[in-house]
Amino acid sequence: MDLNLKNLFVRFQEQFGSGPGLGPGSGTCLMKVEGIAPNFVKSLFKASTALYRTDPWRRLRPGHHFGIKVGKDLDWSGKKQPFPCAQFIGGDGGDIGFIMFRSYNDAKKMTGSRETIRVPNIELLRVTYERESLMFPSNRKMIKSLSLEASGTDRFPVIDVARCTSSGDLRFRNPTLEELRFVYAFMKATSLVHPLLQVDREGGPKWSMLMHFEPFIETVDVQWPPELSKSSDLVAVTVSHPPGQTYEEKATSTASSTPTKYGEPPKEDSFIDVKLYSTAGWRQCDMCDKEVHGEQCLYCGQC
Repeated sequence: MDLNLKNLFVRFQEQFGSGPGLGPGSGTCLMKVEGIAPNFVKSLFKASTALYRTDPWRRLRPGHHFGIKVGKDLDWSGKKQPFPCAQFIGGDGGDIGFIMFRSYNDAKKMTGSRETIRVPNIELLRVTYERESLMFPSNRKMIKSLSLEASGTDRFPVIDVARCTSSGDLRFRNPTLEELRFVYAFMKATSLVHPLLQVDREGGPKWSMLMHFEPFIETVDVQWPPELSKSSDLVAVTVSHPPGQTYEEKATSTASSTPTKYGEPPKEDSFIDVKLYSTAGWRQCDMCDKEVHGEQCLYCGQC
């Protein structure tokens, strides 16, 4: 009886979702995205598979927010990054995937201790890894017709954009092609950099069960798939934790700054010590035992 209840609960959890997340799939389908090419759908699924294999959910929780910057702001509509903040969900239960937000403030507003808080008029993009048996027919048909790569044994990514209404309901839509380009770059970059996060054992409240990481920022080059390549095949993607991290530029030495060890000139007495006490380079003449200077010299001048 207990086993049957457990299986029933697991089935219910997979189908309707629980914990951080926004519930079941919305029925969106990538093949309905305007201007999308089948090859790009394949590239998206390959990128999601690569991310899934790195298992970010082993360490990352919804409370870990990441800043994302793909290329330059001018590269995107409105001259700003579409979804510059992200979190991973499912590591402690619920829907397995990640959510991308329009801003860090939006992410903080919607991140609860156990649930994703539905805040009116906030739009987000989510990617959830769903079992094929629980997916909508349109997605199952797409997977079969394009022979799309699975993540893990039988999970596939479902991508949609959600907005919570003032009444608390959720409205979903298909992502745009530009938004999918952003998601692609995020998945490719994050699969490379999230394993580099270093645990900060001294940081954060001692009573907190949330793992804390040292401040982190890393930039990697992501190669666009052939179907997206335009002027450049590569794009620089910066991932930071927490959001807002910047690279520290090395300050040049000033009158008030302390010179580094390697910048200090050698002291004069160090040269004196070498002259007085160093015996390197001296040896004895093989004939008369007089001291001869030079590593290769065998005899003194008189011999």
